[in-house]
Amino acid sequence: MVVVERRVRRWSWGRRIVGAVVVMVLLLWGYAGCVRALENRDGIPADWAIFLGSYDSEVFPDPVETTEQTCTEDLPCRWAVTSDTAVVMMFDDQRDACRAAQTLPATVRQDWIAVRFTPGALTVKQRNDLMAHFANYNRDPDGDFADDLGSWLPWVVRTCS
Repeated sequence: MVVVERRVRRWSWGRRIVGAVVVMVLLLWGYAGCVRALENRDGIPADWAIFLGSYDSEVFPDPVETTEQTCTEDLPCRWAVTSDTAVVMMFDDQRDACRAAQTLPATVRQDWIAVRFTPGALTVKQRNDLMAHFANYNRDPDGDFADDLGSWLPWVVRTCS
């Protein structure tokens, strides 16, 4: 009788532990899914870059969509917008954005976007301002929540190698 009670108790505790682990895994999976869904930089439309020209015309004056002229097989961008100061290119794959930043002169990359700056057109501060506009697209202006998590989010490529 005592042996059966011990087995029942062990089974009961084992089920509780397994249940708790399953719940924790499901919560973590749901949390990661929500963070993934909220990480919207991969969905920045070309209209946003064009709007930027009216919002901050000093940094990105007179932008024009140049997808057909800029995006090729060798440069597989989703869209491209060109102004007097820079060419902004959005990619479906961050690795393609990395390749663009590594092969095109005066080009920097931020996640899915590569920006090729016109030499001498912007100061360092203005370049940073332009990149900040894209970094903060659809974001909470008071925090960089997803950026803080970026070290373990597998779909965000932080450095090109």
